[in-house]
Amino acid sequence: MSAASSRKPAPNAVTADEVLAAHFTLANVPGAIEAIVLDGASGWTSPNPHPVLSLMRWTTPDPAQAAADLDTVLERFRPERRGFDWMTGPRCAEAGLTELMAERGFVPPALQVAAMVKELGPECLDAEEAVDGYRICRAPDDDRQAWQLMASGFDVPEEVGEAYHRAYVTASPHQRTDVYKAETTSTADIAAVGYLSWIADGANVLLRVSATAEQHGGKGLYRALVLARLAEAARRGARRAFVHAYSEWSQRALAQLGFSEVGRLQLHRWRA
Repeated sequence: MSAASSRKPAPNAVTADEVLAAHFTLANVPGAIEAIVLDGASGWTSPNPHPVLSLMRWTTPDPAQAAADLDTVLERFRPERRGFDWMTGPRCAEAGLTELMAERGFVPPALQVAAMVKELGPECLDAEEAVDGYRICRAPDDDRQAWQLMASGFDVPEEVGEAYHRAYVTASPHQRTDVYKAETTSTADIAAVGYLSWIADGANVLLRVSATAEQHGGKGLYRALVLARLAEAARRGARRAFVHAYSEWSQRALAQLGFSEVGRLQLHRWRA
């Protein structure tokens, strides 16, 4: 565990569990995402059986309720031999809930995810960076190239990328998402994509997935897309930006842009 994840948060500081909760804001989208709400857990599944399209989290620290809800989800998916993921934060670890995963045969080890936060101020407005040969702009909600690139970047089928794309851009009282892209100035080919979600009233934003086409890697497009989304969030009055950083590379890149790790999340996998 990092020093950042072991420190007690300062009063009124954002916690890793808040960053976790910001991810679980998707609404029902017929054909793409079906919400699951239990007494002590929430998440979603999909008509598509790919395991990354079924994701849950606990909303209770009570071990008995947590065990009951975990078993409910297992009873739903086990007969279909459908895999799914479960994300936990520090509160779950403190309550001993992660031990329930090992007892039920989740695949070890859990993937470690850094919950990172950046305070947004006027400096974000002037921090955007141009990349020669590319332009950063909003992508239309129905931009097929966006979800194709997302799927390719995460090595999942195109229909998985489309399902998440549709879920992201479907607005609800809990979230609304804008899609940004980097495209070549010569041919307007999409080179990178990133999603910016406004959580609830918009005081906080979540930088969701980002992906860069392999042939356009190493040009600084990831950094440029982060800075463009932060600038837009600041312009529209957001105060904080959250992100889930899955790799050491992204953690280092985000730290260089002013993000701080506030704790560790864990992604647990159950596979039939």
